[in-house]
Amino acid sequence: MRLEWRNVLVSGMGVFTDGYNLYSISLAYYFISSSFHFVNLTLGLIIASSYYGAALSALLFGIIADKQGRKIMYGIDTALMTIGALLQAFSENIPELFVSRLILGMGIGADYVLSPIIVAENARAENRGKLMVITFAFMWGLGAVAAAFVEQMLILLHLPSYIIWRIVLGFGAVPAFSVIFLRRRIYETILFVSRVKPLEKDIKGIEKELGKKLTIVKDTTPFIKRLKSSTLLIIASSILWMLYDMYSSTFSVYGPIVIAGNLGISAIEFTYIAQFAAGIPGQLICMSTIDKVGRKPLIVIGYAGVSFWLMMYFLLLYDPSLFGLHIAIPPNPLYAAKSLVGEAALLGFTFYLLNYLFSAIGPASIIGSAMVTPEIVPTKIRGTGQAISVSADRLSAALVSTAFPLLLAKYGLATMIGIYSLIALISSIITLIFIPETKRKELEMIEKVTSS
Repeated sequence: MRLEWRNVLVSGMGVFTDGYNLYSISLAYYFISSSFHFVNLTLGLIIASSYYGAALSALLFGIIADKQGRKIMYGIDTALMTIGALLQAFSENIPELFVSRLILGMGIGADYVLSPIIVAENARAENRGKLMVITFAFMWGLGAVAAAFVEQMLILLHLPSYIIWRIVLGFGAVPAFSVIFLRRRIYETILFVSRVKPLEKDIKGIEKELGKKLTIVKDTTPFIKRLKSSTLLIIASSILWMLYDMYSSTFSVYGPIVIAGNLGISAIEFTYIAQFAAGIPGQLICMSTIDKVGRKPLIVIGYAGVSFWLMMYFLLLYDPSLFGLHIAIPPNPLYAAKSLVGEAALLGFTFYLLNYLFSAIGPASIIGSAMVTPEIVPTKIRGTGQAISVSADRLSAALVSTAFPLLLAKYGLATMIGIYSLIALISSIITLIFIPETKRKELEMIEKVTSS
């Protein structure tokens, strides 16, 4: 269906921009540090600044999306990303870099509210899961790879450090700018015009695309009543996303900085290996099974793998002799990771990659794709529900990203990985108890079940 795939392309470029910008800051960190002096706190604030911006903008865009429609603000989000990304390139100090990434994050937060809703509300039940995984998980991973590729090309040109990081960060404006006008021209979503606010011009355009008449059945239940009846689902999905990002965002951002450094490989090499050996294969498995196996089994299986392999990594850092490796681990846990060399370092990287693979099979591709809340809350409050989830998640991710350098300096990588392993187990339990299965179900049918 042409309408579905057009939405995937237009929405996916925003997510591509998010992947590019989140990953580019970690890749460019070494070059930025040649221009600015970072301490642990300022590094955390710069890394987290886009999350703070996202938390601020999500609620505003979500409320407008429910009152006025999804398309009215679509394109403004990518305009904010474009402005923020460009301003990064011209930052002369740390406060300016922080503000520019705050603006960038405001665009990303708005996009995390609007894009999942637009794709979900225009997709058929039989392939909605696959389309959402392609739009979010797959495009995010491609954005991360693109960031690594751009930096690699600039390094090969032997450009000065202060030029490299500015181009790498500024280039994030290109994919965002490419879809501003396309987003402004899309129709309102099928479900919004048929369930909330019939708009004659959009109805005619959608009917032309579909080749059939659109059935209009307005939801007459008051907004507040809908919101109250979905409160538990919104809270559960928000907590699930918060827990996911507590470990995934720090790994995504600090992996190239911390883990790659311990392995003796560059951040670019780390990115390529992680994405092509684990991220993309996991996403392909998820795409091919999500509408057959279901969301809940993939999340639970994925988290089981994440928990197991992170625990293996923790044990390796805690006591290498458990794996037949005779390496002296310093009493101070801060230096445990740096003591892994040769075979031990390779084994640690293997555990990390297996964790990443299982995460991509389930949690990263489903929870991280912002698709839980849009599928389980009614159309009338979908924007507000998603806004609450995005704001709560981005704020928690911001706080964790800000604190991670400080926690790492105090407790060491082994302790942090052990905590993340436990978070994966807790997330599996929340999924099993609170999240309904949405496989091959029309959103209106899910709405009836969850509302009752």
